[in-house]
Amino acid sequence: MIKAHYFSRQICTLALLVCCISASADDLLLNFGGGPQPGSDQTNSTAGIDFVFFSHERSKRSSFDIGVSYTYMSTNTAQNDSIIAYSVFPQLSMYPSPDSWFRTLLPSTTEPYFFVRALGPSYISDNRLGDRQQDKNFAFQAQIGLGAIIPLKNGNEAIVTFSWKHFSNANLFDDNDGIDFPFVLTLGLRF
Repeated sequence: MIKAHYFSRQICTLALLVCCISASADDLLLNFGGGPQPGSDQTNSTAGIDFVFFSHERSKRSSFDIGVSYTYMSTNTAQNDSIIAYSVFPQLSMYPSPDSWFRTLLPSTTEPYFFVRALGPSYISDNRLGDRQQDKNFAFQAQIGLGAIIPLKNGNEAIVTFSWKHFSNANLFDDNDGIDFPFVLTLGLRF
């Protein structure tokens, strides 16, 4: 009963975030995934939403973005089985050259890219997820992955990414067991 109430409160929070931020978002991204936690017997899962509200094209081969995210994290342990995180993240995206072999793997209208998020300050609702311990309710979000931007007929673009997502405090505090999601699928729209 308590868990159902907690989950419904998180859905309401997420709906409010979507309404408030989506009007000014450049990208709206939904993500989910999980996998085994390295160095532990637990298996983690995640679902979340990201909003990119600032994009700067540094060149035809790279761009810099800033966004915010809501991440729900859960694990298969009996105690400390779920937490949430609110993050601000910088992202560097790099695009292969037009004559790259990687581009030949995709349709010509699709834009592949590699991205890195690092040092995204995050508030986590609890400092434990399963047997993973953070010293405080502060962590950094980091993420690395591959993506593709696919043009749509209405002029918008679809975004698909596969990535590894990680939360830790970068050893700023004593307890710093990282929380990992080895496989995260993201689907989104660029407006």
